[in-house]
Amino acid sequence: MNRHPAFVLPVLAVLVAVLLPAAGDALASEVPISLDTAVRSAIENNLDLRVQTFAPALSETDVRRARAIYDPNLSLLLDHRGSNAPAAPGSPFVERSRFFDANLSTDFLLSSGATASAAFTNLWSRDNLGTPLSRYAQPQISLSLSQPVLRGFGKAMTEKDITIAGYAKSSSLLQWRSVAISTVAAVRDGYFTLVKARENLETRRSSLAVAKEIHAGNQARVKAGVLASVELLDSEFGLAQREQDLLAAEKSAKDASDSLSVLIQYGVGSELVPADSIPVEPGEYSEQGAMEIALRNRPDLQSAKVGRETEEFRTKVARNEMLPAVSLTGSAGLEGLAPEYGNALDDLKSGNSPFWSVGVGFSFPLGNHAAKADLAAGLLRERQAETRIQSLTESIRLDVRSALRALETSVRQIETAQKGVALGEARLASFLKRGKVGLAVTKDILQAESDLTAARETLAAARANYQGAQTLLWKTTGELLERQGIRIGDPAIENLAWKELR
Repeated sequence: MNRHPAFVLPVLAVLVAVLLPAAGDALASEVPISLDTAVRSAIENNLDLRVQTFAPALSETDVRRARAIYDPNLSLLLDHRGSNAPAAPGSPFVERSRFFDANLSTDFLLSSGATASAAFTNLWSRDNLGTPLSRYAQPQISLSLSQPVLRGFGKAMTEKDITIAGYAKSSSLLQWRSVAISTVAAVRDGYFTLVKARENLETRRSSLAVAKEIHAGNQARVKAGVLASVELLDSEFGLAQREQDLLAAEKSAKDASDSLSVLIQYGVGSELVPADSIPVEPGEYSEQGAMEIALRNRPDLQSAKVGRETEEFRTKVARNEMLPAVSLTGSAGLEGLAPEYGNALDDLKSGNSPFWSVGVGFSFPLGNHAAKADLAAGLLRERQAETRIQSLTESIRLDVRSALRALETSVRQIETAQKGVALGEARLASFLKRGKVGLAVTKDILQAESDLTAARETLAAARANYQGAQTLLWKTTGELLERQGIRIGDPAIENLAWKELR
């Protein structure tokens, strides 16, 4: 029979006496929380996700800024000028000229790439020469248009910055989903870690209760003289060990609670207690089905495809930039001319003095090396984006296979652990019966109880591992948000950041 050092028991007793009250206080304020509540709290409050929330809103401001190309520009000019100059060299006569302009114009861009403008100009002229034109007003209305027909022609080229900003916005929304999936995955892992820790805590409490029962039985039997006192020493040491193990389990539960609290930004001061157990409901998954879901839902793959579309569009723009710049220009208008402004307006309205012009403009850089370099770079980036998609697709395929294998393995581990618990319970029951009739020593009974405790903790770990494997699979296929009942559209994601400003 092994004997334990005499100083061990007093030390353990003091340690337990000091730490147990503190642990009891720490566990006093418990707050039940479900998995769904934890996930939704993380979506709303997780700081890393809130940081990412601003990206779509910032991208939307870029789109709005790019659309500003269609904002009309309004111009107003008031100008008064004049001169006093000799009519001829050496002449004492001074020509005094005065001019006043009041002009209003607007210009705007059309989706075809054309720039259009409308102007209403007013000129008043005065001098002291005494001629018929010494005093006149000349109002004028005009319209002008300049339309590119090769380089820069069409809505796609006109709105190229809007399109690129839209692609960037789509990427930011997909990046938000990617961060949200990672956040929910972390919350699920943290939640089931907490569930495991709480189950282990209950296991340790049951273990302590069994040890107390064994020790109480030994005390009665030693007192009755039917059991050697050394058995009492073994049960006392086993009791102290289990009290210490309970302290460690309480610490693990509180640490798991704190970790989950940080993830969901619940706050400190209360200990979270899972309201849900660890479900184990193995589903039927096929590699082909999981792969199809992943290729359809994975945000990183969708983002890579958006990147490819962006580069394809940039290449399209670069090809257009290779063309000569040819533009058709035209203008037309009416003007009036009379000594008085009112009469000049009547002359303008009569339409007797129209004017017009048409023209063609052409420019082309010799060599055009810049456009050629841009096109070559665009083709390379387009090919690079396609290769990135191929690489990511293969990586996803490997991830799906690995996740499915992990899920299958975890199911087998649960089955094995359940058998271990059943065996441990049977062995402990057998040893307890044998101990009552003196056929088993305390050390063997405590060892059987310890084996059962380890088996129960192994089962709790296996069940948590199963949920971890389930989380990994859903994360790999990109369907984790939907699996957790989180269905949030792109407009709702954009509004999350604007809410922060209110």
